[in-house]
Amino acid sequence: MDARTQQAQELRRQIEWTLARAVDPSDVLPMLHRLARLAVDGSDENLFAHLHLAELLVERDPWRAALYAKRVLAHRPDDDRGWATLALCQTLLGNYRFAVSAYHHALTSAPKNPWYAHNLGHLLDVALGQARDAVGWLKRAYQSAAYSGEVAASYAHALARVGRIAEARKVLGRAMKRTASREHTAMLRWLEQGAPADKDHPLPRPAPVPSLASRERDDSDDDAARSRPKRDEAPSRRQLRSPVVAELDAVLARGLANLPLDAKQRARAKALARDALSYFSRPTGARGGAAVQAVAAAVAYAIVYVDHVPLTQAEVAACFRVGVASLRGRFSELRAHLDLMPGDARYATLRRR
Repeated sequence: MDARTQQAQELRRQIEWTLARAVDPSDVLPMLHRLARLAVDGSDENLFAHLHLAELLVERDPWRAALYAKRVLAHRPDDDRGWATLALCQTLLGNYRFAVSAYHHALTSAPKNPWYAHNLGHLLDVALGQARDAVGWLKRAYQSAAYSGEVAASYAHALARVGRIAEARKVLGRAMKRTASREHTAMLRWLEQGAPADKDHPLPRPAPVPSLASRERDDSDDDAARSRPKRDEAPSRRQLRSPVVAELDAVLARGLANLPLDAKQRARAKALARDALSYFSRPTGARGGAAVQAVAAAVAYAIVYVDHVPLTQAEVAACFRVGVASLRGRFSELRAHLDLMPGDARYATLRRR
């Protein structure tokens, strides 16, 4: 083994150590750039660097992130994470048909991944107006992730658009029994009105993130973009699940299964996780890449904290396989960001007089 390879392997270990301890990704990104330059093109370390750069930058700079994802796929054409990240990049850039193709590639490599199926179905339904093609993908996602309110809402929306309103109301009703949201309430009103086309898309959808290419378009291109019909607007970022969001849901679900919490407490934990991501994974925030395991553990402990559940931080940390110090640090930040208190009415399930 030559000195260059040894240096690349050691740098990768340092990056993994840093990420595992939820250090600010502004410290990790320069290390990843250095590893990408140092490692031999196409080596495991080189592709590790490019994939993580793509995933960390996808919402902050989707144009650059797409370049990193493509470099991974040039050497690993069956890498599902590479395709999924590229698909999300293209979605945020407004290239919806490209995104659909990329999600198809991701699902070929990982056919049981519900988040890929959800994102594909939601794109077909909302961005391209192909609800009939979307229903099958969203049904697949719903069957594997019925606990997700976002998946349920997307599935219900597509069902309604193909005229299956009764089924849509059942799907949405089950989701609202677990945890309701303003989007769910808006969609229910839309369904009760018969899902009229002129009041379609009850879920909010911000405009696509401007890419380098879009910033350089001339006025005529801008006019054409403004004249697009509504069905070509960008799907909600909350509805399109980034790798970080999908992984947080999965890690949180696994950890909660090992804790003595009831169904209502688990549902509140999932709701709290969404609020946590506004701090730990906001696109331009300082802590956009906090380690998912530590964040999930902090979310779970937050429910323990507000509901006075007799569990220690060590017991919760063990269920998520993270150190107590990592949980404590992330929970301290989360408590300050959300101004959490014991018995907090937003998340507590037990009411004390």
